[in-house]
Amino acid sequence: MFRFLTLLMVCSVFMDDFFFFRTPFDFYYYYIIYFIFIISVIIRNQSLQLLPKWITRFLLLLFGTSIAIGYTYSTLGFHMFKQVLGITYSAVAFYLLIKSNSFNLVKIFTIYRKVSFWVALWGLITEFLLLNGIFITNKIKTTSVGFYRIYSIMGEPYFLAVALMPALYFYVYKIIHDGKFRSNIVNLFMGGVIFVCYVFTFSSAGYMGLLLMVVMYMYSANYFSIIEGKLKFLLMPLIVILFFTFYNNIKDAFYEFQVRVDDTLKLFQVADGKVDLNKISEVNSSTFALYTNYIIAKESFVRNPFFGSGLGSHPINYDITFAKYFPEEFSIRFGAFNKFDANSLFLRLMSETGLLGLISVLVFLLRFFMGKKHMNNPDLSDLNIINQGIFIMIVVRLVRSGSYFGNGFFLFIFIYYYSRQIASKRLRVPWLKSTGSATPNPQ
Repeated sequence: MFRFLTLLMVCSVFMDDFFFFRTPFDFYYYYIIYFIFIISVIIRNQSLQLLPKWITRFLLLLFGTSIAIGYTYSTLGFHMFKQVLGITYSAVAFYLLIKSNSFNLVKIFTIYRKVSFWVALWGLITEFLLLNGIFITNKIKTTSVGFYRIYSIMGEPYFLAVALMPALYFYVYKIIHDGKFRSNIVNLFMGGVIFVCYVFTFSSAGYMGLLLMVVMYMYSANYFSIIEGKLKFLLMPLIVILFFTFYNNIKDAFYEFQVRVDDTLKLFQVADGKVDLNKISEVNSSTFALYTNYIIAKESFVRNPFFGSGLGSHPINYDITFAKYFPEEFSIRFGAFNKFDANSLFLRLMSETGLLGLISVLVFLLRFFMGKKHMNNPDLSDLNIINQGIFIMIVVRLVRSGSYFGNGFFLFIFIYYYSRQIASKRLRVPWLKSTGSATPNPQ
């Protein structure tokens, strides 16, 4: 039973489109899974320690400042309560998942990789059926090259790309570098399925993730090191030329991708940061959503740069500020896209938590990044690859998608944190075996 619940918890990463209702809040199926899992772990372990001290202290500080700021700026309400409850609930569920599996991160990530494969395989099956005129889904978006964007079981192609990102990086790195891993035809097939599905999401943020994977791989393989890289460093100019050639071909082949890139660059190059309504009226809806949320987040940040306007307050800021910069016809034409999540985790943190949230997240991201120093250590290399893949995913989420806990975000946050902690402990205590965990408890 416990193994089945563990599987369901990992599957929840891909369950963003499974919900009971949307109002007055989003009630997802996985909330039930969280509840059953939390209760089962409490009964099984006879313990009420639901979160470690390091994150409990931060959350109390974040929630406390949000309540104080919310009271000051009249943004205290149900929006804030939803975020506080959602963050806490998700964090507790995924921490207990990690803890109840003895901090065996490689085991949990392996389950996640297998689930990623089946989700990606279903995505390719739906693509094949759609191309042959069998419409088994109403989630249909065509591209300029004649293919359909893959959703698989998820609500948006972007969410699918983000959810697959750490798994894809793991497969790519292992297939290139690990001969034993590469010699297994199953690994090649699973990695290939995930890669093709990922590409066919046609997600601009997903392609940004691919670029970051290339950069991360080159960093790990010493292409950027004059001393260690030697010949590899001399190949850098050729690699740069090949990359920009590939990039230009991608832009030419995929019109939607080209439009989003060009519109975004055009809009954010406005002189003196002024809002140019003529340029805005010409952009696509995705770029409009990003830009409007940027303007609104910036105003909130300027008003209170240290603490923002409180968790969950961005939609309130959006409703108040939108009319100040944009005419009503823009609201009718484009709609209030992404006003609830600010279209970007960075923008949402800037709007709702100010420097407190932004600095905390950036310090966390850099502090627990493992770099590449364990790549040649057979006991720790898998943890290092996992850590790098999650780093890429977090960076992409900072740019796109402002949800604090969607797509199993806290599962990856805890794996990221404990991968670094376990590696450090493993080096201090060499006799500890590398199972992706460390005993005693790595808290």
